[in-house]
Amino acid sequence: MRRFFLAFAAALAGCSHVSGEHLAVDAVMTSAYRPPLLAGENAATFEHPRYELLAGDLHCHVLPPDDPSHVSRDLAMTIDLAEREGLDFVALTPHVWSRFFEDETLRTKTIEFERALVARIARARTNVLFIPGFEYTDHEYGHAGMTFASVERVLAKLPADEARAHPERFFERWVAERGLLIVNHPLVTPVDSSLSIARADLSWRPLTAPGPVPPEIAAIDRVASGFEVYNLTATHLRDRYLQGDTDRTLVASLRRLDDEAPKRRRRMTPVGGSDSHSDHLRATTYVLAASRTIDGVRDAIAAGRVCVRSPEACSFEARATSGEWQSVGASIDADAIDVRAFGSDIEVLRDGEVVARPGSGEIARVATPRKCTIVRARVGKGFSAPIYVGCSM
Repeated sequence: MRRFFLAFAAALAGCSHVSGEHLAVDAVMTSAYRPPLLAGENAATFEHPRYELLAGDLHCHVLPPDDPSHVSRDLAMTIDLAEREGLDFVALTPHVWSRFFEDETLRTKTIEFERALVARIARARTNVLFIPGFEYTDHEYGHAGMTFASVERVLAKLPADEARAHPERFFERWVAERGLLIVNHPLVTPVDSSLSIARADLSWRPLTAPGPVPPEIAAIDRVASGFEVYNLTATHLRDRYLQGDTDRTLVASLRRLDDEAPKRRRRMTPVGGSDSHSDHLRATTYVLAASRTIDGVRDAIAAGRVCVRSPEACSFEARATSGEWQSVGASIDADAIDVRAFGSDIEVLRDGEVVARPGSGEIARVATPRKCTIVRARVGKGFSAPIYVGCSM
């Protein structure tokens, strides 16, 4: 039991101080769900007529720039681990200080960290697509992954004095530079436990504690493309062991996005991340990409062509009457749609409620009487991003 407590505390806090705790985390994480590979005998199962299905992780820490007091794995070890797990892409998201863009010293350090990480990725010999980024870390309001843009380029257009006066502009310009923002572990709220770290609030406060927030947090909440509904560490350690329900936070987060997206009239794409700080990694996010490139991954996430935890859910598709089949992430204007998916144990959800359980490849009819209806699917262990009906996304 003590071994598990050490593992849980180290993983969830991301601040292990001794190698023994990292080893304990990895020992526990060996039993975490491992999805089927997209290669070998399974390759034909996951073929798509228009897109390439890619497996990856959008939340992975790395040493350096992360500190050795809480991350034990460098880039070379990360490459080896990603290749062994059959990943196609990995977003490297070392922690970065809140409001770093206001301070000249922190701006310089962050640029240096980014340059060094980009250079190490460029020298790496691997077919895995490594995406340099950061995890914006505000302990009072929440964490957000920053990927697919360059800190240096954004800061070049945002002097420190302007950032101090208008901190929201950093994130607005990040998005203007084709960067994506992902709200990490948005509903990981405190759990009643003797473990102090389990009582820590790691959630996204605009969702869990509505009220006035700083302008930069409001900006992230407004322009974020993704929300990390599947955090491998929280799912396997926090939910499984302390709450007795492995799917608890995953299902609750998906349901919350179902409620929020129609109100906000924008895509709120569910994504996944391992949040790994040591020697474990998994495919957590799957994308339907037009090309096996970093731009292909980025554009798939922006378009919502995503499923989490297991790849089967990316087979979910829909059409208006007599229309063409469209993939997850699509926006359809219709009073009813046909849907189908391929795999086992299929559930079709409309605005968070199960409305059909078709067999593999079987077409189900789903009425969408409400303006802006969110339709998605669970297939096996995987969950799809929504198809938006009548939402003008």
